[in-house]
Amino acid sequence: MFMDNNLNTMILRSGITKRIVAEQKGVAPETLSRHISGKIQLSLNDAEDYSKILGCAPQEILFASDPAPIIGYVHYDKAADHVCDWIQYRKDKSKYHKTSPGGNVYLPGPIPFELGIVIFDLPDEYNGPWIEYKDSLSVVQLDPIKNNAVPTETIQQASYAKITNGEVVFGHIYPEPGGTYTVYNPWRQDLLSTETEMRRGLKLDWATPIICTFWQPLLRGIDIIYDND
Repeated sequence: MFMDNNLNTMILRSGITKRIVAEQKGVAPETLSRHISGKIQLSLNDAEDYSKILGCAPQEILFASDPAPIIGYVHYDKAADHVCDWIQYRKDKSKYHKTSPGGNVYLPGPIPFELGIVIFDLPDEYNGPWIEYKDSLSVVQLDPIKNNAVPTETIQQASYAKITNGEVVFGHIYPEPGGTYTVYNPWRQDLLSTETEMRRGLKLDWATPIICTFWQPLLRGIDIIYDND
């Protein structure tokens, strides 16, 4: 039985060639290939040796973890108004294709379910109350999006939701009689009208809860690999 590990991913992330990794580890390239494939099971000592070469933690090598795809952006303008830009719903001529690409994010530690990443995009000249969110990452569940569901975890919780008209919005989700929802976004009350911040009677295709937000992803050992890198 072959055991999956994360060695190949960590080598790719390091930028070091496999030949050099094998040389520094003191093994033949064939042995490294067998370690990568799981044909030779990694010992704790092996993981520690590779971690020193690759500049990561041994557990990042021992436990395989799939990357979380970048699924959207929240773009802010100078006035702090924002738009939720979901990659899969972009039109062919979207202005965000080149400046806000897709890609994959490698989060630390094993992931128990499929996750997606939303990136906050603030202009350099912005200096308002949301400035600490610049380049931060929000982590959401993918299952509700794939299955067109509004799970209980989104009720009265900060979430992203897709209205049946195609618009993706952010806010707290409240169920209404008849299968519609209210989406309340308290952070827009100083910018837009009360009617807009408390949107009622919405039919939702899906809603997904925000699990956490990383304000300093690089300091947390998170790697972001964009499609155009």
